[in-house]
Amino acid sequence: MDIGFLLSKLGVSPALTQDISLLLVITVFSFIFGMFIGRYKLVTILINMYVAFAVTTVVPAQFFTEYLYKLVFFLALVVVLTLIDKKLFEVYISGAGSGFLWRVFVMSFMEVILLLSIVLVIVPKKIALGFISPTAMEYLTSENARFFWMVIPLAFLVFIHKKLNR
Repeated sequence: MDIGFLLSKLGVSPALTQDISLLLVITVFSFIFGMFIGRYKLVTILINMYVAFAVTTVVPAQFFTEYLYKLVFFLALVVVLTLIDKKLFEVYISGAGSGFLWRVFVMSFMEVILLLSIVLVIVPKKIALGFISPTAMEYLTSENARFFWMVIPLAFLVFIHKKLNR
């Protein structure tokens, strides 16, 4: 089923159709990611993304002659940190039942958005705009958006930690 075609028949603009499709893909990927990774690794991967992004931004520019090298370095660093940190950052989302499931989904959703935001910052804008709309690019890569997507997962962790410890 072509969602773009279906939405265009309903009178939705092509740019909005592209944004809705991106949101649907992110939502499905977030659910799969959260279920695959599980509560024990979600926070660990979030911390690894922060560390990998910090390290990637301080590597001298001459090491990355192309954006692709920088992107591969970042993603490889996230994977390596995740594989080697069995007890390094062993923090997980606690709980059970229906409340547990929404916390895992929200956390995985924020991690996917953060990862997408970092990738789009690394990839040249011209190439990224071949895959997403200018509006989505703005929501994911503007200075305010980058700050928001870096801070909101940490704020969520503080929120659920306080809620669980009452």
